[in-house]
Amino acid sequence: MLALIPILLLSLSLSAENIYEFSNETIEKDFIELSQEISCPLCAGSSIAESDSDIANDLKNVVFKELENGKTPKEIKKKLIVFYGEGILFMPENKISIFVLYGFPLLLIIIGIFFLLNFTKK
Repeated sequence: MLALIPILLLSLSLSAENIYEFSNETIEKDFIELSQEISCPLCAGSSIAESDSDIANDLKNVVFKELENGKTPKEIKKKLIVFYGEGILFMPENKISIFVLYGFPLLLIIIGIFFLLNFTKK
């Protein structure tokens, strides 16, 4: 039983090792940022950087290969949006939908306050 402890510790240290070999630091930085911005389709609320699911590992491999092939992070995001939809990103690219999502309720609150102030004065 005690012989299993070193094997367990060795396997934990090997799993934490970086499995990607980047050609330069810019690609590594972009990879880390993209991995944190892309949500795992299988795991609710976690990024592919945080997930060890098969699909998250596949997405990490796709991001790595695309970056090494000279694609920009924006191009990779667009490609993933085509396949998975806007939900693949934690922060959607479409600024109009964000405005509608947050702006419309705020507009309704402002209109409601305006009517409340006008009708309570009478």
